[in-house]
Amino acid sequence: MRRFRIFLLGAVLLAGSSAPGRVANPSVTVPANPPPTSIAAVDAFPGLTFSEPVCLASPPLAANRLFVCEQGGLIRLIPDVANPSALVFLDLAATVGARPNEEFDHGGEAGLLGLAFHPAYAGNRQFFVFYSVRKRSSATAAWRSYQRVSRFTTQAANPAAADPASELVLIEQLDDASNHNGGDLHFGPDGYLYISVGDEGYADDSLNNSQTILKDFHAGILRIDVDKKPGNVAPTAHPALPDLTRFSIPIDNPFVHTSVGGTWDGRWNGTLLTATQRKKVRREFHATGLRNPWRFSFDPPSGRLWCADVGQNAWEEVNLIVKGGNYGWAYREGSHPGPKSAAAPAGFDSFHHRPPLYEYPHASGNLGGYSITGGRVYRGSRIAALAGKYIFADYVSGNIWSLAADGSGIERITGEPGIAAFGSDPANGDLLLADHDDGRILRLVSGTPSGAFPATLSATGLFTNPATLAPAPGLIPYDVNLPFWSDHALKRRWFIIPDGSSRFSWARDAPWTLPAGTIWVKHFELETTRGDPATRKRIETRLLVKNASGAYGVSYRWNETGSDATLVADGGDDIALTIRDQGQTLTQTWRIPSRAECMACHTAQAGHALSFNTRQLNLDGSGELAGNQLAALRRQGYLANDPGPPTLLPRHLRPDESAYSTEARVRSYLAVNCAYCHQSGGSWDGRPELTLDQTALVNGSPTNNGGDPLNRLVVPGDSAHSVILHRVAASGGFNRMPPLGSTVTDSAAVSLLSDWIHGELAARQTYDAWRSARGLSGSDGDASADPDRDGSSNHHEFLAGTDPRDGASSFRPHISGSPPRLRFRLPANRSFRIDSSTTLGPWTPWDVPGNQGLPVGGGTLEFPLPAADPRRFFRIELLEN
Repeated sequence: MRRFRIFLLGAVLLAGSSAPGRVANPSVTVPANPPPTSIAAVDAFPGLTFSEPVCLASPPLAANRLFVCEQGGLIRLIPDVANPSALVFLDLAATVGARPNEEFDHGGEAGLLGLAFHPAYAGNRQFFVFYSVRKRSSATAAWRSYQRVSRFTTQAANPAAADPASELVLIEQLDDASNHNGGDLHFGPDGYLYISVGDEGYADDSLNNSQTILKDFHAGILRIDVDKKPGNVAPTAHPALPDLTRFSIPIDNPFVHTSVGGTWDGRWNGTLLTATQRKKVRREFHATGLRNPWRFSFDPPSGRLWCADVGQNAWEEVNLIVKGGNYGWAYREGSHPGPKSAAAPAGFDSFHHRPPLYEYPHASGNLGGYSITGGRVYRGSRIAALAGKYIFADYVSGNIWSLAADGSGIERITGEPGIAAFGSDPANGDLLLADHDDGRILRLVSGTPSGAFPATLSATGLFTNPATLAPAPGLIPYDVNLPFWSDHALKRRWFIIPDGSSRFSWARDAPWTLPAGTIWVKHFELETTRGDPATRKRIETRLLVKNASGAYGVSYRWNETGSDATLVADGGDDIALTIRDQGQTLTQTWRIPSRAECMACHTAQAGHALSFNTRQLNLDGSGELAGNQLAALRRQGYLANDPGPPTLLPRHLRPDESAYSTEARVRSYLAVNCAYCHQSGGSWDGRPELTLDQTALVNGSPTNNGGDPLNRLVVPGDSAHSVILHRVAASGGFNRMPPLGSTVTDSAAVSLLSDWIHGELAARQTYDAWRSARGLSGSDGDASADPDRDGSSNHHEFLAGTDPRDGASSFRPHISGSPPRLRFRLPANRSFRIDSSTTLGPWTPWDVPGNQGLPVGGGTLEFPLPAADPRRFFRIELLEN
């Protein structure tokens, strides 16, 4: 980067302050653990953690062995669930990566997705996996993605380790999308291997896989014979089958024609297929019409096959899978019209579609959610109320339900976000849950944990007078630069460390380290007539409690007089509010989140306390945090390490801060409202410390493109095809994001995003585009070249917005005016850092307001010079964001 040095007189004065000290408050009665519930999901194996667990399995007759699949490619073995420890059984990522022109694929919904043990595993040592792989034909060819089903064997001399060299690929299906892979595997009571496969990906079944049996292995449940029993038939040729001798097709599969001994008459959805078409039929199908069958299971006593199918826009469904069943996608979503309902054949519902046993809508609340995770029928002995019921979950809302075998009696039994799979303890039949987000295996247990929980806000001891919100000693008010959008709510915040001595560890970009015992309090009020402070109504006060295992959240709902608030049940609550807005009367539904919904956002990845970080707290506070809050936290002994001058630290920007670039304000909004989920490993990464290119936002591929291949995450100059904008606005057929915590559109954010897409982003140039626009070719276009010989390279001129062919056009900071000021011009969306020195070395960042590296709105920038310093040098580093 180009640095410019300027000689001038001046001085920098540093102010100090004494620390008044902190206070402990043993009177706070908020426990370390959440309120008790009749059924809870607790850590099954304390001390054991896993990375993104997605599958739990045990070999037949193994009374103590549990295998855990991690999405990143590891299969880990707990040899004895009574004395748990974890070993690496197979490292698929390493196994595949060691081969030429192959690599394990772990992006989006891809990865290691399923594991099943052969019924005769004790003798033949065979197990089967479903995973994602990328391949290319040569070192210079393009990569292609595939979903692979393979057989491995365990080492003969070591039952605790697989033989990586034993892989036999059964199916290797080309996959043009990273999502909707299905990927579950189970052997049925009949000894055949069942495999779930999704519709390949994107939205609206845009790849046309859901209502056909003539193409590929997508959108259904497959059933194959890995033992090749007598009487079964060989599969027909397909690019996804490397060897037709590696499995056979059960003769009683639903699409085996009568001409070869099956029972199928050749009709599909009421149409008789021609002889030519019948040769293309994928006879491996057991059931069809599924979008993304994420986790299925057999219930051995009944033999029933239960399957959860992840919905698209409106409905999630539980299905009982039967031979030849068509579950409707994409003609139907659940029992409702789907995106291709107009193409459904006559009489589809009456003659072909098998409706779900149970469905629930995309919504918050105890009976809503956004992404179903299939479960199991409870056959354990320790929770009598669940006997014979199907237990399943929603990954997003965190609701965990029980459902009667006939589809009735739905009941929310507990909550935990991020549940990706269910299994059973091989020792006692307890139901186990794979917590993908927190990397734990949980166990469903009954009974109530010991210890009472404060039933009212006044009983917590956090406020000396709840009616006036007078904080108790040690409860410290704080503020944030950019509040999370909460449907026009007005919020106040406090924190307390009751022991009076534990401290936070500060970090510039990463989440802070937070001591166990810390409590954060957030209070919500709404104006029932928007814009009229006199109509403010108290709604709820939430607590977030950091404990040794992570964190938990609870909420208290205020009474009508505003004198106290009562603890809300585990499942949360919905409040219908009458609101006056611009002369109109409307009903706003306010959602008090369930405790699971709280933790869907307050994840370990996001640092638990979402607002307690450098960019949010770097502003002036009041009371105990008067002056800059970061400096006050250090001064009062709350920080174990020194953040340094706050003027040199970044902060989040409000939408109305026009001195900064529109893009910088958009990035702050996305960081606060989206980046607690959207981080590394997803389709985009919203963390604010990344450059725009590193986020993968611009022209990035969304997980759901809405059925339109032109849709991208953000398209410069094109709001109609920018999915992020549609998500915030809940428009264009897309569901609102984030899906929890909001039902009202943030119109200011929609305007800000639109302005960016059609303004700065549309005009934004990469270096290559800038070079081309200025006619720089050949060596004259190199980033390090200096065609006008003015001492500034092309890259420096690009950053400064100057003309690379005009020696008189260069970045020229100067000092002028009285009193003197350092002045320079920059184009929009450039950031900078000014270093200073009294000796031309060492250089240190100049401690003045505005020198914190935030992208500017463009134009002339001015910095007053210190008056008392005899001389000082400066250099300026320019950065692209």
